Amino acid sequence: MLWRTLRSAALARAILISLAAFGALGAWAPWVQDGGPPAPAWAVALRLDHPFSSPWFLAGVAALFASTFACTWGRRGRIAAVRRGELPGTALRLEGDGAALRRFLEDQGFAGAGPVLRRHGLALWGGWVLHVGLLVLIAGVLLQQVLHDGGTFVLTEGEVRSLRDPGAVFQVERGPLAPAQPPDLSVLLERFDPERKQAGYAPDRLSQLRLTGEGGRERRATIDRASGVDVDGVVIHQAIRTGLSLTLEIAGMGTRAVALQKRTAHEASAEVRDQGGRAARFVVTTERALDDPRGPGQLLVRLERGGETTFLTSGAPFDFGGPPTRTTGVRRWGSFTYDRSPGLPAVLAGFAIILLGCALLVFPAGVAVLPAGGEAGQAAVHVLRGAAVLEGDWRALTAGSAPAGPPG
Repeated sequence: MLWRTLRSAALARAILISLAAFGALGAWAPWVQDGGPPAPAWAVALRLDHPFSSPWFLAGVAALFASTFACTWGRRGRIAAVRRGELPGTALRLEGDGAALRRFLEDQGFAGAGPVLRRHGLALWGGWVLHVGLLVLIAGVLLQQVLHDGGTFVLTEGEVRSLRDPGAVFQVERGPLAPAQPPDLSVLLERFDPERKQAGYAPDRLSQLRLTGEGGRERRATIDRASGVDVDGVVIHQAIRTGLSLTLEIAGMGTRAVALQKRTAHEASAEVRDQGGRAARFVVTTERALDDPRGPGQLLVRLERGGETTFLTSGAPFDFGGPPTRTTGVRRWGSFTYDRSPGLPAVLAGFAIILLGCALLVFPAGVAVLPAGGEAGQAAVHVLRGAAVLEGDWRALTAGSAPAGPPG
């Protein structure tokens, strides 16, 4: 009973429709958008804050795999039997002389020395190969969503950061069996161009990175939104968001970058705590709009803390609750994503096998079994498509060659 249910077309349609609806809603949920609001409490309670690694989506993919597996199981044996000449009861039956039947079928592309004739015999496996490709693809998607992890991080030009630093990565997407920590990778943003100009293209982002992986292996790469870089299975991509960053030099602690978030067209700020633990806010006001292609123009930097406002001058020290601190400038920060996708090779292999199956299905495959001994009788013909046309051509041929009746 369960096996018949899994093989039913109605169940397969229901699973596909459900997954498509879930995918559409999950992709457009506001909290999964870049810079979107946090997931509401009900979504967190239902584990829908990360829709595509949720138990609901994984269960749907597993159900689709089970249904496809049930439809695929046994196909190989049935196809092998057809190739041997063991045709199903639905095979087309053609009545006539054995020699005429052979000539007709050979004209239709069938070939063979014995009673069993085949046309594009290899293509009989097209449907089975297609289903195997679907199984590999579905298994790859399931593996991908269970083991995949990724997240977003921001870097200011000249800043180096380890992805394992506390708070370095946010908007983390992680499957139930994915590693608990981000990858052991340090990234230095050597150069960032937020308005890269290319002839024939809209302005885009361009970043030059220096990446240090496990064991101290170092690699330099230039990336934009069209191409990322793969380091030890971790793919780094350029993201869309960018903004201004205030750089601070703290005595004895080196340089720190504070990424500012846009508040208005001409103002960006960041909530921080000073070295004494007091709440504070850096605010930068610009002459031109923050996203003006010409740049922000003149800048006014201030520190708001405890109801007091201090205007900051580049290079001049100011009180930040600890060792002497001074601003060293305002730079641009860029956003990036990292992604580990262990299931991706299986997904790509699944697509390749599906394409092979589709290519095989292009050929009009079939098997015919002639009457024993080449005598007149009935030939059985199994074709994947075009049975009605084949039968019509045979009837037209036999009708045209039938002897004329007695004169009226």
